Amino acid sequence: MSTNDTSVEKKKNDLSNLPTELTERGREIWLAGLGALSRVEEEGDKVFKSLVERGRDYEGKRRKQLDDAAHSLKERQDALTSDVSKRIDDATKTVEDVVNRTVNSTLGRIGVPTRHEVKGLSDKVGDLSRKLDALGSMLATQVQDAEGEVVYHVSPHEEGWAVIREGAERATKLFGTKKEAVSAGRDIAKRHIPSQLVVHKQDRSVQESFSYAEEDDE
Repeated sequence: MSTNDTSVEKKKNDLSNLPTELTERGREIWLAGLGALSRVEEEGDKVFKSLVERGRDYEGKRRKQLDDAAHSLKERQDALTSDVSKRIDDATKTVEDVVNRTVNSTLGRIGVPTRHEVKGLSDKVGDLSRKLDALGSMLATQVQDAEGEVVYHVSPHEEGWAVIREGAERATKLFGTKKEAVSAGRDIAKRHIPSQLVVHKQDRSVQESFSYAEEDDE
């Protein structure tokens, strides 16, 4: 066999093995690609988790910084508000004091009583009025005692009907109905003869009266 024939035969053999080699080479490339993809997925998952952790740390640090800044700002705002409010209150009180002193001084110069003087006078008048009322009640009682006759009244009351002795500040007794009050009033008047029982209507006008003396049988 000549050299040319040998060379041709070798080329034929190489060509016949080429599909197998290409197939194996392609499979290796395919497997290498799968391996690279798997590596990327593994590394990518690790990188993703690492980024998440770093993000959490960063968020926590930034949140604390923001919270601290907000707290500090609120404290400064509260302090400023308190200081301004105190200054306004002090200024208002000072102005009120100046105005009151000026008004009182002016009123004093022209002979007009001040608010405190008017209040004091009003209290004295009220006290005097109460004393006069008490004196009037006492005198009325003394007059009745001198005359020897006690007068009782059956009058409407906020809690029903009352039997009250004339000149007294408080009711002798309270009742739910007018009928009960009249009956009790007559019994009380009979126990204090000579006496009189005056029965009033709902509008406090006189409806009727009863007089009791020692010679009465009722």
